[in-house]
Amino acid sequence: MLDFLIINASVCSGLQEPARRAAVGIAGDQIVCFEAGADRPPAQQVIDGTGMILAPGFIDPHASTGLGYFFPNAADHKLYQGITTEIFGNCGTSAAPIGPHLEASMQQQADAIGFRCDWKTTAEYFERIAGRLPFNTGMLVGHSTLRHGHMDSRKALKPGQLQTMQSALRQALDEGALGFSTGLVYAPGCFAELDELVALARVAGERGGIYASHIRDERNHLEAAVEEALTISERTGARTLISHLKAAERQNWGKVPKVLQRIEQFNALHPEIPAAIDIYPYTAISTKLRAFIPKQHLQDGIDKLAQRLREPAAVQNIARYIAERNYDLASMLITSDEHPEYAGKTVAAIAREQGTTPAQAIADILIKGSETWIVYHCINQDDVDAAVLWPHSMICTDSWSYPINAPKTIGHPHPRSFGAFTEYLHRYVLELKALSWESAVHKITQLPAQLFQLRGRGRIADGCFADLVLLNPNTLQAHATYTSPRRLSTGVEYLWVNGRLMIEAREIRRENPGRVLTLTEDAA
Repeated sequence: MLDFLIINASVCSGLQEPARRAAVGIAGDQIVCFEAGADRPPAQQVIDGTGMILAPGFIDPHASTGLGYFFPNAADHKLYQGITTEIFGNCGTSAAPIGPHLEASMQQQADAIGFRCDWKTTAEYFERIAGRLPFNTGMLVGHSTLRHGHMDSRKALKPGQLQTMQSALRQALDEGALGFSTGLVYAPGCFAELDELVALARVAGERGGIYASHIRDERNHLEAAVEEALTISERTGARTLISHLKAAERQNWGKVPKVLQRIEQFNALHPEIPAAIDIYPYTAISTKLRAFIPKQHLQDGIDKLAQRLREPAAVQNIARYIAERNYDLASMLITSDEHPEYAGKTVAAIAREQGTTPAQAIADILIKGSETWIVYHCINQDDVDAAVLWPHSMICTDSWSYPINAPKTIGHPHPRSFGAFTEYLHRYVLELKALSWESAVHKITQLPAQLFQLRGRGRIADGCFADLVLLNPNTLQAHATYTSPRRLSTGVEYLWVNGRLMIEAREIRRENPGRVLTLTEDAA
């Protein structure tokens, strides 16, 4: 007997083949498909999907830290978008491995947020989250995490430290990590030179893992930063994912199509290691304010930032830096609420209120709170559309569950956290009709499953894992906004993770059927 049988839905398999009316069953954690008119065994629960889309569960290829699983309701905002798998550890920061120099700051973070940090290795971390996962997860090893853990200086790489990082990365991959990520706009990753990145990415490539990069520049030097990522791929044989591709600041608008053309040229020359991108369908970024100051002020560590910003030359350095990059500080909104006098205001408005320069305002804000988060409207819609519609692009939330669901919240999430996938489907399928359901579903299911080599995921076929979502196109919509970012999406009627029902008639269930996915997991 089947556990579930979904009938009368329009089935999008994830493979870009035409949608078809078919019955799909679930037996244990596996999918069982039935062609129209075929005999079907009885099922414990039959669900009528008339007028709805049945698709593989969506895969979020970019989900940050992986620290949210220690809190209840960690994935509600993603489950309600149809997401059944997320990849975390992007942008150079991962939950493991924790090297000796990282232990103190990791414990400090755990105390500040409210979780117990009692692991060191990737295997220990996976054991810690087992039984806590509302959906499937896969982890990338963060470059900055390796540097923090195994270097006593944020900038200077000493003899033997690269080999130590390679060994730690190799162990993490052997214990189940899916690849290696960098955040080359952030300290300490920004201090790494090409040879270091190649040496580490090669370890991932040798193990069949992926190299995912928040590239070194998403503004005036975007083309060179993309070229660096492709060079690393070419030298290491690692499949490459360029994270949240964008051309920020008005003077760079229009660069995205040219960059995509360059990636297509690379893929034609290297079909065995095709490069891909992920993107969120919004024109504003969300990051920490300290990403917009010269990196020299960060080289001694975040705990020394306030001291450095009080130095007389610091404000002058910041003034030159923001002028060179032409930041639009009237579009840079403070979202952290630790200091109410700043929250909900732009940097330009804060400078006017204080009767000071924008550079001084930035220094003052960071002196009070080095972790201050901002939302910054700096991306062109045409560039976003070009990237979303590119055949090798995947949609991402670029969002963690921490700090959304932690007891001690920090700032406000970007609306992409609660709405990236539903916004994508609503805008590009229902509103613009720029994508068919088949193509749109492929970009958020089979395409990321192939890139990350998640066997048995991302498609509807006999024997695949039963990660499924039943969507109602009439109610499918993102409701999160920049001012009200915590509104859940609508349109997901039913959702299964490994055959277990997680959303039933739009109501979420409190279960944890998710699994840690590795490069060796196969469908049964």
